[in-house]
Amino acid sequence: MELKDKVVLITGSSTGIGKETAIFFAEKGAKVIITSHNASGKDVLKECEKYGETCILQLDVTDDDSIKKLVKEIKDTFGGLDILINNAGYLVWKHFAEQSFKDIENQVSVNVTGLFKLTTALFPLLKKQKEAMIINIASIAGQTPYAEIVPYSATKFAVRGYTQGLAMELPKHIITYAINPGLTATKMTDFKGVDPKKVGEVIVKVAEGTIKKTSGSDVNVEEYI
Repeated sequence: MELKDKVVLITGSSTGIGKETAIFFAEKGAKVIITSHNASGKDVLKECEKYGETCILQLDVTDDDSIKKLVKEIKDTFGGLDILINNAGYLVWKHFAEQSFKDIENQVSVNVTGLFKLTTALFPLLKKQKEAMIINIASIAGQTPYAEIVPYSATKFAVRGYTQGLAMELPKHIITYAINPGLTATKMTDFKGVDPKKVGEVIVKVAEGTIKKTSGSDVNVEEYI
């Protein structure tokens, strides 16, 4: 897909993988919609504005009203959406027996339920485009489970299954992928792992078609960095 002037929404894009991805899309000439759960994100907004049209909108994927408000704002401002990148994530790094009900609920609400709801709410905007794309940020932990992140790992298995199922149901002009980073140096991992810029580069390559896969496919980041 030619990215210039495409409208791209990236959830959880005030920091980490989302932030770096937003900047890369802006550099390609895309119209980038940054989202933040709180008031952060001014630095990435400033960086993206160097290249073209950018905005930052508040979004809490666990709040139905927040999702509905975001969809209306996108429709009113841009009229449509070309690429949805479901990047917002929540991780609790503890043995399962030590995780509280709230720990479990937060991971499922953000990583699965919120992702499903937002994608469903944005279907009408995606369907009206000539070509559109849904990129779900999953994880290698959604292919092989790891101790101490059991609920998180289970949510990422769900994201991959969702991506594969969507590919069977979506109109042919909407394609979807699951991007699977390994350990990435973000706040969520105490800044241990691969530079999030490398993950952002892979996401952009998938969006523009440099990395070619059939709809519903996994894209394992470590294979391309």
